[in-house]
Amino acid sequence: MRIPRVLVDVEDRGDGWTVHVRGAGITARYEMAAVVVTDVDGLPRRVPAWRGVEPPGPPALPVPAVPATPAVPATPAVPATPGGTATPDGTATPDGTAVPGGADGTATPDEADGAIAPDGAAAWDPLPGVGVVSGSQLAAGPRPGPVPSRPAPWRGRERGPRAGAHQDPRPGHVHLAGHPDRSGGWMPPPRSALGAGPPSGPDGADPALAAVCAGDQGEISGLLARIAGRDLRDGDAELYGRWLFECLLAPVWQRLLAAPAVRAARGVELALRWPADDTALAGLVWEAMHDGEAPLAGHPRALVAVTRVVPAATPAPVTIRRVPRVLFVAGSALDDAVIRPGAMFMGLMRAFEAEGLCVSRAMTNATLADLGEACARFAPDVVHLVAHGDVDEHRGVLRVADSGEPDGFRFVDGETLALALRGPAGMPVAVILSACGSARPAGQDAGGQDAGGPGDGPAGITDALPDAARAAGRSLAAELALRGVPIVVAMSGEVSEQASRMFTRRFVRAVQQGASVVDAAAAGRRAALLRGDPPSRYLDWAMPTLVLAENVPPDLRVVDPAPVLGLRRAAESLGLRQAPVFIGHDTVLAATEALAAPAAETCPGFVAVVAEGPISGLGGSRLLREVGLRLLRTGHLPLLVGPFGDGAAPTDLRAVVSQVLEKAIMIAEVLGIDPPPLTVLDADPDSRLAATVSPQAFLGVNVEERFDLLNDAVAEFAAGTAPLRGPGLRHRLARDLGALADAAAAAGEPFGATTRVVVLGDEVHRWVGALRPLLAMIRRDGLGSPDRPIPVVVTASLLAEEGIFLKQFRDGQAGQPGFVFPELAPMPRASAILGYQWVLLHPWQRRYPFVYTAARNASRVKIEESLAHLNGIPTAVRKDLYLLAEILTTLETFVAADDEGAMRAYEEQFR
Repeated sequence: MRIPRVLVDVEDRGDGWTVHVRGAGITARYEMAAVVVTDVDGLPRRVPAWRGVEPPGPPALPVPAVPATPAVPATPAVPATPGGTATPDGTATPDGTAVPGGADGTATPDEADGAIAPDGAAAWDPLPGVGVVSGSQLAAGPRPGPVPSRPAPWRGRERGPRAGAHQDPRPGHVHLAGHPDRSGGWMPPPRSALGAGPPSGPDGADPALAAVCAGDQGEISGLLARIAGRDLRDGDAELYGRWLFECLLAPVWQRLLAAPAVRAARGVELALRWPADDTALAGLVWEAMHDGEAPLAGHPRALVAVTRVVPAATPAPVTIRRVPRVLFVAGSALDDAVIRPGAMFMGLMRAFEAEGLCVSRAMTNATLADLGEACARFAPDVVHLVAHGDVDEHRGVLRVADSGEPDGFRFVDGETLALALRGPAGMPVAVILSACGSARPAGQDAGGQDAGGPGDGPAGITDALPDAARAAGRSLAAELALRGVPIVVAMSGEVSEQASRMFTRRFVRAVQQGASVVDAAAAGRRAALLRGDPPSRYLDWAMPTLVLAENVPPDLRVVDPAPVLGLRRAAESLGLRQAPVFIGHDTVLAATEALAAPAAETCPGFVAVVAEGPISGLGGSRLLREVGLRLLRTGHLPLLVGPFGDGAAPTDLRAVVSQVLEKAIMIAEVLGIDPPPLTVLDADPDSRLAATVSPQAFLGVNVEERFDLLNDAVAEFAAGTAPLRGPGLRHRLARDLGALADAAAAAGEPFGATTRVVVLGDEVHRWVGALRPLLAMIRRDGLGSPDRPIPVVVTASLLAEEGIFLKQFRDGQAGQPGFVFPELAPMPRASAILGYQWVLLHPWQRRYPFVYTAARNASRVKIEESLAHLNGIPTAVRKDLYLLAEILTTLETFVAADDEGAMRAYEEQFR
C-alpha cells in the first residue's frame, strides 16, 4: 500500500510563517515564529522558533498578537478508552479524558474544519497519556497563562549525556533490533502499534531544547555553527532535529500518526512546500526532524518520507517502460580528493549498470559543452553529476572543466546547467547532484526579503535584476526543478561514504523493484540512518534531499521493472552478465560505443582489443562480456563465441561458423524471437538437412518445430568434414544474420530498425587454423555490407600462438576506416585505485560477504599506496583485492560492513 501524502504548506508572513497541513484526512493551520540569529559567516539569518514565544533581545522580529477566538459551546467530555484517547488535535487530559478544543474545553471555529488556531486553541498538557507519542509534548501551542521566556518542554524517560539527549549504544559486532551493527550502526526495535508511544513525563526538562525552541540566539547560533563545521557534540544532531520538529510538526504529529490512512499504510509522506525563494526554510535540514522518540526517518512506528516540493509548472514525467539511459558526468578527474564522496556515490549508482538495468555513458573532466552534446546525442533519462559545489555571486554553482579558463574550470549556475541538460527530447526525468550543498541555498538567508527587507537584491544589492534577485540564494536543486527537471536528488551538506552507501543502495534497490520515487527515497534514508553513524552525533543520513516539482505525483514510479528484468534474464542466459561490477578499460569501451551507432557509416566493422604481451590477468573475457551486455541493452544482438577451455577453441572456419549459428539460435530462443531460416548451410556439399531449414521449408512450420529443425541442421553442419564452398559462404552468412536482426526488430523495444548482429570472439589467437580464414572474410563492414554492417570484436595476444597473423593484419589495416585496434593493458593507476574501491562496494563472492570502505579518518594516501600494489590487474578482484582489504581492516584503515545482511534485516523489519 502506498503511503499517503500530507502536504505541509508554509507561508511567509514576514515576522514568521503560517503552516497549513492537509492530507490523510487531516487539515490544520497554525503559526511558526521567526527569530534572526548570526550564521557562521557573521551574517543575519532568519530561523524558526516555537510559536507564540518572543525571544528576548534584538534583533528578533516581533510576533504580532493574534486576536482571541470567539468561544462556542463546550462539547461534553468523552470518556477515555483504555490507555487514553487522543483528541482531534492530539491532546489528552491527565486522567485520559479527551478534550475537544481549547484549554477550557471549548472548540474554536477553526477546529470545525480540523484546523488548529495559533493562540491557545488547543489544550497544552504536560502529562500526555500513554496513547500520545513522546516528543509532541511541545505541540499543542503555548501554555495557558503567562509565557515564560525559556519554556521547559518535557522529554521522555531516556537518559543521555545531557537531559533529554539520546545516547547511542556502544558499537558491537551483533546486529539485532535495538543493537548496533558491526560498524557501529543503530537500529530501533521493530515497529509497535501506532499510538503506543513510550512513557513520558515531567522527570526533567531539556534546557538546551527549551532554549532553541524559545529562539535563544546564542544557543541557535552555536548549534548551527557546530553543524556547519561538522563538530557536533553528543546529542547535537538530536537537538537539531527536535528543534525543527517542535517548530514545524509538533502541533499535528499525534493526529497524523493516529489518522486511519497513516495507520493502514504504516507510513506517511511529509511533502514540505514553500516558495523557492524562501532561503530561510530551505537552508535547514528538515529531513533530520526528531519527535523525541526517534528521528522521523527511522521512526519505529511508521515509514516517514520527507520530500521538498517546489512550486513550479514543470510537467510530471511518465514511467519509463524500457531500459533507462543514465549519463554519469564528473566535472573533474574522479581521483580528485574533493569529489571523492561523489565518486564513491557514482560507484554505487553503477549498481544499476552492474545489474543490467540501465544503459550508461560516462564522462570525466567534462565541460559544459560536453554535457550539452551528450544530453543531445544520448537523451538520458537520468543524469548523475559529480562535481565541486560552490557559491559564486550569491548563487549555488558547480565547477566544470574548462581548458580556456586560467584555473582550468568555470562556475555553472542552475540556469546555465538547465540549458545544457535540455536536449531535443526535453529534460531528463531525474538529475542526481553529487555535490556538497547542492540542496542548500547559497544565500542562507543572508540577503533578499528575509534579512535585507522586501525588494532588496542579493545581500542587499537593490539594483539587481528581478530574475537575478529571485534566483540569488536558491539551491541548485530548486533552480533545476523550477527550470524543468521533475526530480532532483541533491545534498544539503557533506555526506559520509557510509551514509551515502546505505542511502544509495536501498534507493536503487527500491527503484529496481518498482517503488515510487518517494517510497524509494524514504527507504534509502531509513537505511542510511539505521546502518550509519550514531544518529544523535551525526547528520549524514539526513543530507540526501529529494526535491520534486509540485506536479510530480507522489506515487510516480520512475521505472517499470518488468521489461528491464526480462532483458536482464536474457543477458544471464547468454552468459553476458557477470559479477563483479565492471571497472577499467575505459578507452576500449569508448572505442566500442560506435558499434551501437544508428548510422551504418559510423559503425566500425572490426575491433581487435590486443595485448602486446601475455593476455592472462588482463580481463579480456570479462571485457568482451561487458561489451556484449551493453550492446544487448541498446537493442543489438551480441553473439559471444567463447571463452573456450583447453583444446576446445575452433580449429577451422566451419567450427567458427557453427559457433556463430549456435549462438544465433540461442539468442532467438532466449529473446522469444521467431527464428528465421538458414541459407548458409548450403555451403556444405554433404549436408542432408540444409533443405529442412530453407525459407520454403519453414512455411507453415510453428516456432517450436523451427528450433528443433535448426538445432539438428546446425549440429550436422558442425560435424561435417568436407571443404566449404567459399565464394558464397560470406554472403549467405550475412543474409542469415540480417534476417535475425529483422526478426528481433519486430519484437519491439529495445530492438528496432537499427538493430544489428555483432560477433564477439574471445582470445582468437588460440583459434589455430581458424583465425586466418576468418580474417580473410573481414571487410570494412565486418561480415556484413555497407548498408547493414555485422561488426566483429575480438580479444587476442599478438605474441601467443596465431597472434602473429593478427599482428600482420593490424599492421596492414591500421588507420583504415572501419578498423580499430585498442590496446588491452593493465588499468592506469588512478583508474585502478578507484575501480578497486568500487568493486569493494559490491560484494559478489560468498567467501567475501562484506563491503569494505575507508574508515572516517583514514589516510587517503595510504589507501592509494596499498591498492597500487595490485598493479592495475583487473583479475586481482577475485582474491588479492579482498586479502588486502582484510589487512587494511585489521589496521583500522578500512571498515567492513555486512550491507546485504543489513538489507535483509531491514526488509524483514519493515516489510
